[in-house]
Amino acid sequence: MLDFYAFLWPWLAACLAVGAATGALATQPPSRKGPARWLIWAGLAALAAAAAVALGAAQGAISIHVESALGCFAAFIAGCGLGAYAFRKSFSAHERWALGLVPAALIWLGAALVAQPAYESGLEKRVTGLAQAAGVDATAVSLAGRDVVATPAVAEKADLMAQIAAAPGVRRIVAAQGPQLEKTEPAPTPVETKPDATATIPAPAAPSDPKDILAALPEGDLDAAACQRALDAVAASEPVAFHASRATVNRRAALALDKAALIIRRCPDTTIEVRGHGDEGAADALSQRRATAAERYLRREGVAGRRLVAVGCCAQDERRAGAIDYIVR
Repeated sequence: MLDFYAFLWPWLAACLAVGAATGALATQPPSRKGPARWLIWAGLAALAAAAAVALGAAQGAISIHVESALGCFAAFIAGCGLGAYAFRKSFSAHERWALGLVPAALIWLGAALVAQPAYESGLEKRVTGLAQAAGVDATAVSLAGRDVVATPAVAEKADLMAQIAAAPGVRRIVAAQGPQLEKTEPAPTPVETKPDATATIPAPAAPSDPKDILAALPEGDLDAAACQRALDAVAASEPVAFHASRATVNRRAALALDKAALIIRRCPDTTIEVRGHGDEGAADALSQRRATAAERYLRREGVAGRRLVAVGCCAQDERRAGAIDYIVR
C-alpha cells in the first residue's frame, strides 16, 4: 500500500493543502460540545472501510478505490488539523471543516480517473514481466485493482507466486475461476421403447438459445471459434445497454460485462475487439467512448488489457444502438 500512496503523492498533497486552507479559514465557533457529528460519522465510515480492505471484504477494483479514498480523507483531516493549529492554535472550529470535503472529494475523483489507471498499468507490466521471466505466458496473470489474478496452473508455481506477492504494490494473489454457468436439471432417464420401423428419426437440432450455447461449452480454455460463439451468446442474452448519449458503465451494463469477462478469461492467445455502437444517427465518437469504457471495465475485472482493443463501430444500426459486440481475432 505504501508503494500505491507514494505514487499518489501529488493528489494526497493536494488534499493536504485543501485541508490546511480549510482549517486556517474556518473561524465559526462550535454549536455543541465535543466532536462534530459529521466528523464522528466520517471517522466511523473510514474505520469500516479500512477494516473491509484489511479483512479482504473489499476486493479487486473496489479495494483500490477504497484505498485511495482513505488516503485522500486522511490527508485532508491532517491538513485541517495542521492549518487550524498553525493559524488559530485551536481546533474548536472543526464543524466548518466539512466545507472542504467537496474539493477534497473532487481531487480523489481526479486521482481515481487519472492516477489509478496509470498505476494499475505499471503494476500489470511489473507482474507480467515476472511471469515472462519465469517462462510463463503473460496472459496467464492479470490485474484487478492491486489483486493479481492467476490461472490455477500458474498458481501452482510456488516460486513465481512468491516473487509476485513480494512485488511492490501487489496486495494479494487470487486464482482465476471459470464461469459459473447456469445449472440445468438432469434429464430423466429415458425408457427404452421399441422403435417403429416406419417412423422418421429427426436429426438433433443445434442449440439456438444463447443460454443453451453457454451451457454446451466445454470445460477449460476455449479455442477462437468457441470463444466467438460464447461471446456472441453473451452479447445476445445479456446485451450491454448504455443510457442515451452516455458512455458511462451503469449497473446493468456492468452485469453484462461481468459475464463477458468470465468468457474472455477462458480465451487464451486471442485478441478481442470490443466494439461499441453509438446511438442511432450519433457521431462515431460516442461509439468509441463506449468501446473504451467497456474495455477499461473488463480490464479492471481481471482481463488483461493487452488482449482487448476498443473499436468504435463505424455503422450505426438502430437494432444495435448503445450495444457492445466482441470480435475474436
